[in-house]
Amino acid sequence: MKKILAVVLALLVAAIVLPPIWFSLFPDDPPPELPPAGTRVELSDGTGLNVLESGEGRPVVMIHGLPGSAYDWRDTIPEVAALGMRAIAYDRVGYGRSDPRTSGAFTTASNADELLGLLEAMDLDDVTVVGWSYGGATSLSAAMRGSDRIGRLVLVGTGGPDSDDAEIPEPSAAMRFFYSDGVLRWRNAIPPMSIGLMQVLSNEAFSDAPQPAWWLEGLRANFSRWDTLITFREEMFGMTPESVADFDLAKVRVPTLLLHGDDDRLASVSIARYLAPRIEGARLIEYPGASHMLPVTHAKEIGQEIVAFAQ
Repeated sequence: MKKILAVVLALLVAAIVLPPIWFSLFPDDPPPELPPAGTRVELSDGTGLNVLESGEGRPVVMIHGLPGSAYDWRDTIPEVAALGMRAIAYDRVGYGRSDPRTSGAFTTASNADELLGLLEAMDLDDVTVVGWSYGGATSLSAAMRGSDRIGRLVLVGTGGPDSDDAEIPEPSAAMRFFYSDGVLRWRNAIPPMSIGLMQVLSNEAFSDAPQPAWWLEGLRANFSRWDTLITFREEMFGMTPESVADFDLAKVRVPTLLLHGDDDRLASVSIARYLAPRIEGARLIEYPGASHMLPVTHAKEIGQEIVAFAQ
């Protein structure tokens, strides 16, 4: 029995130690680079945000999800700009080409502070804020502050509560171990494993529908940065029942449009169905059979809805 246990232990150690050694000696191709940087905009505390911009007219500011980057809006930006609006997207702190988070919590409230700081730094008024997924929860949090700079709100596949007593389970011990620093570094040292996990995440995001070739490449480029992995983990673990309870929808006093796929597997359409009647004057458009990835799969359609709503 002792010999068997010794063999099992040796095999386990080899399975842990040898793959990183192998890929350090025989590395795969390096991860792809993100597209070129846009404009660096500094907030009042010196934090730099990478901002992409196209078109002229009334401003439409787009906030990506978790994980993600401004480049995820690459198909939506030109649609909005072509219809006569100033389309702006930015990397949230810790993602893409923006600075890492050095202060503040990894929460929607901190992200809302940075969104409002960006509007101030760019001197934008009467803004149509478009938040996707975690960016939707960020946009809601910002709108609850009553900022005069936000004129309208569009929530795309938004995160948020889906009932009066919404429950978000605390991360399990196994999940915390899986995302611990040591395990993250070990997974990063084995590219096929990291890519495989990203593919699983992407399949869920697209509800198993076809994905554009650039999507997984962009995800790999984003996750090649250690700060992004940590930000992703901390924001994910920061989505607690308390954070959802902080949403006071009665404080959202700007015209609001919700766009949601009814086959969204990451942020159920039940969220939008709960939010719409509780935000004064809000309107919900559902996309039959659509996934969480409306800005990618339905860029033209949602671009038209955003512009029609913003005018």
